[in-house]
Amino acid sequence: MANQSVKRILVNVDSEFSRLFWAARFEQSQYGKEATANDPAHKAAVAFAKAEGWPWAEQLLAASRLDWTGEYDQALQLLTKLEASIPENWQGLFHFVRGAALSNNGEYDEAIKAYRKALDDPKLESPAKAWFNLGLTLDVKGEHDEAIKAYRKALDDPKLESPGKAWFNLGCALGVKGEEDEAINAYRKALDDPKLESPEKAWFNLGCALGAKGEHDEAIKAYRKALDDPKLDSPGKVWNNLGVALGVKGEQDEAIKAYRRALDDPKLDSPGKVWNNLGIALGAKGEHDEAIKAYRKALDDLKYATPAKAWTNLAQSYVDAGKADQAEDAFANALSCPDPTGGAHARARFGLQLLKSKITPDALSPDDQAMASVSGGGESTDEIEDGVIAAIQEAGDTQYEKYIKRPDSRRKDTLSILRGWSSAVTLLEGSERRWRGGGYFLKWSGYGIVIDPGFDFLRNFHDAGYHGREISAVIVSHNHPDHNSDVKDIDDLRYELFKRRDPNERPGIQPYVLLWDQDTDRATQFGFANPQHRHADVVLQSGFPQPLNLNDHRAKIPVNVIPFRVNHGSDVLHAMGMVVELLDAEGAPALKIGYTADTAYFEDLHKHLANCDVLIAHISQPSIEELKDASKFKDFHLGYRGTARLLKECKPKLALIGEFWAGFTDLRISLVKGLRQRSGIQAVLPAGLAMHLRLPSLEIECTECRKPTAFSAIKIAPPTDNFGSLAYLCPSCIIG
Repeated sequence: MANQSVKRILVNVDSEFSRLFWAARFEQSQYGKEATANDPAHKAAVAFAKAEGWPWAEQLLAASRLDWTGEYDQALQLLTKLEASIPENWQGLFHFVRGAALSNNGEYDEAIKAYRKALDDPKLESPAKAWFNLGLTLDVKGEHDEAIKAYRKALDDPKLESPGKAWFNLGCALGVKGEEDEAINAYRKALDDPKLESPEKAWFNLGCALGAKGEHDEAIKAYRKALDDPKLDSPGKVWNNLGVALGVKGEQDEAIKAYRRALDDPKLDSPGKVWNNLGIALGAKGEHDEAIKAYRKALDDLKYATPAKAWTNLAQSYVDAGKADQAEDAFANALSCPDPTGGAHARARFGLQLLKSKITPDALSPDDQAMASVSGGGESTDEIEDGVIAAIQEAGDTQYEKYIKRPDSRRKDTLSILRGWSSAVTLLEGSERRWRGGGYFLKWSGYGIVIDPGFDFLRNFHDAGYHGREISAVIVSHNHPDHNSDVKDIDDLRYELFKRRDPNERPGIQPYVLLWDQDTDRATQFGFANPQHRHADVVLQSGFPQPLNLNDHRAKIPVNVIPFRVNHGSDVLHAMGMVVELLDAEGAPALKIGYTADTAYFEDLHKHLANCDVLIAHISQPSIEELKDASKFKDFHLGYRGTARLLKECKPKLALIGEFWAGFTDLRISLVKGLRQRSGIQAVLPAGLAMHLRLPSLEIECTECRKPTAFSAIKIAPPTDNFGSLAYLCPSCIIG
């Protein structure tokens, strides 16, 4: 019984000293560097220690006070002398005080070890405090995952007196990791604590986290809550962030007021950032002269960390104000400033490129409009993304510059077959597939015309040695992907080339023209409000043939296009075939190329294609039924019987048979042999990928030696493997 009473007395003594110690430490935290040995709580704890005959406790209190007064070396020296005399049941408290002094002295690794030793002591009465301090130290070291674990451990302790501070620090650590939802939850938990010492900081951080998530209305409320707190010491940063959130919402007038309030704060660390943001808001309102003044003020701030950003924004304001010379100088100044993320330099280089090319902002793609616009209204959390943008832009520019330096094909007056197979069968294999789709490319008098660029067209185009700058026009016959899937890719390529052009070069990159059927026009949308890289689109009306002389068009291409309606099914009601007349220097027809595109045979088809020098006829897969019965025709394609009949009726100088379907097997040579016999026309050749027909001579480039050879002398060699490329060989490249 007596032993139990002694034990109870000892427990009470320990609890009382622990209470007095933590009261003294809290008092020391309040006084900070002004803390003395005569402070009431400190004196009470020392008196208790003396009464108990605990000199170690007096020295531990003294070390704690030295830690708070900033005398860390003296505190650590005292603790080193004291360590051997600390009783076993007070080891945890000793290591806690030592951990605090080490952390404050910048010895973070040793501090972490000390806190962990404190937490290893099962007799430590307030582990929540040790977990919290451990979290702080881990945060300082950048070990945010471990810090988060430590803060959560502190919050798990029911004895944690004021959880708000732990929730606040947990929110900060989560925010650094980009876990905005969790951070927001943590800040709200912190604000639920009535004992939270600095709720204005939690409101500010909550606003930042909400803004990062794009919840700008809620962010604005949080910033206003922070500004309503009379304890807010330096409101400038909050006013700045409020301005950013208002600006993102398009409330530029209110944003401008917020930035001006920020600039009224004498404690504002770096007014340059706020001046930059004010410039952005003014520019968004079209007040470019005022924006220019604001950016100049930003650049006057020697502490402003990102002058390259302000120089670039200033340059863009000069562009918007129509002051090209000043803009060029400002962009150059941006490039001469350090730019750790690379984002400002990328925008400056891009801006200089646009000045050189004279392309107007409304002719840019949405991505490039964003690249050219002013930036810098966000906080430093955007820097990683800025760096990624810069890296992408740098890499992209490098590849385009290399491409621009490549020579043209040097082919003159040529019809290139850049189409292998048809339909979606071309999508069934991987990168080395045999079944390439494509389209046609017509080069005439220095102008290049793409016809029906389906799957793989650009790949085939580049494989043939052509360059994107050679494209002057694109013609689409109907809205099926094997005939128009590469239209957007071509447009993007032409946009990138036009954007990088030098207007002083002659000939330079000129706008191209797009001519297409009504169905494709309705189904296709580009991301440009007012493109400069493309002339106004021309919609080819189906029905009665309406010739379109491109020589009279702004493109000035010596070609006459005569479209006519065909029958290719109910999903493409406005599908067309066409005749393309190549005009000589006097504007007279030099050669006529007929193109059936995809259609069933119909009675008047040959009338549209009469007197063509070259006929490109799409056969598609013949049906067994039509092969067996001469009276049967395919419903939506020429097929075997329709093609044979059309050849017999039109009698072109040269017929090129295309649109072979690879769904079953390779029948190209067999079908052409049959068509020659059925039609009585011998000048019939399969149109294979990489066949190049010289115009107007109708000579074919030998696949082997590249020598132009009369089509009548060309021999067709079958592919080395099924569905492979045909070879067009001159007499010199074969053994007779």
